[in-house]
Amino acid sequence: MRALLDTKHAEFRIVYDNLVSPPTYGDFLQVVMLARYLKASGADVKFSIIDDRERRFDWEVLDLGEQASMVHDQLELASKLLEEEVEVHPEVPSSGVYTVFGDEVLSRSPIYDKTPLLLNTLIETSEESLPAGFLLPEGWGREYLADFVPENIRLVSWNIRKGRWSHDRDNTKEQVINDFRDIRKIFPNHRIVLLSGPDGIKWVFNTLLESGDLQQGTTQVQILIPQRSPGLINAIPWLLASDGYFQREGGGMGMVAIFSEVPYLMVNKVKGDHYRHQLDGDKIVAWASPSQRFVHRPLDAHRVLFSYLCANEHRKSGQKRQGGFRRSLQQRMTTEG
Repeated sequence: MRALLDTKHAEFRIVYDNLVSPPTYGDFLQVVMLARYLKASGADVKFSIIDDRERRFDWEVLDLGEQASMVHDQLELASKLLEEEVEVHPEVPSSGVYTVFGDEVLSRSPIYDKTPLLLNTLIETSEESLPAGFLLPEGWGREYLADFVPENIRLVSWNIRKGRWSHDRDNTKEQVINDFRDIRKIFPNHRIVLLSGPDGIKWVFNTLLESGDLQQGTTQVQILIPQRSPGLINAIPWLLASDGYFQREGGGMGMVAIFSEVPYLMVNKVKGDHYRHQLDGDKIVAWASPSQRFVHRPLDAHRVLFSYLCANEHRKSGQKRQGGFRRSLQQRMTTEG
């Protein structure tokens, strides 16, 4: 595929099939970003969503209205990121161009779990620099935030997961309290944007009010800004406008950070099935910068402090580099003025 991509006028079709794919934003985003990479590399790319209302078993956690809303979000997200209209088809469309994972697509087998490693390999083996227009641009959708926060206010974003499944990846009250205090310690002059669903946002605010870390009234607005509209699409502008992103365990929101230039610090007890063969020290993907750190802590991911990870970073070789994540953010802020 690398050889085909390097030829002039390469054409690809990518098909996301809801019959064999979960109703998750992170998995969908990874497939869309493969299409975005191919397009940024100069290829002609057609992206399709297959949905005839026969969907994988885990869609049943959503009612029919929520399922329809998810398909709408898929369309909107893909159309925005690929800057062209994306269509939903009831069956696999016939095509005379190269279909990525064509055998799997024709047999109605999933590709979302194969796409990340393919994308990582394409980038790692390319002799060219990362193409412009691939990563999500800094400040994308900033005009959306104008009604909520002045432009001169500096932000860091913080994801708290309260999912409908895999509750072992949800954050606990103790983690919320400790992580909030930690992020404030690392960035005392920033506002913290809380990225989560409505239930998660309400739960976090109640937790921090009970702990005394927030007070009723204007203080909580000044310190902690909730995501104003629900959904991953509405969270993206907040994350891309931030000077840093924090996530413990969590879910699909982290994929937005991974496909951006925003410095991030994520800590997880598992490496992740999709990228585990491509890990290089604390880089989860080939294109990650030194300020983008995915930290694998199988024994203490639930309790290790963000501030500890900021102050005690180590390269894979074991050489110590003090304050790398925080220093990278400070350099970024200085460069931006």
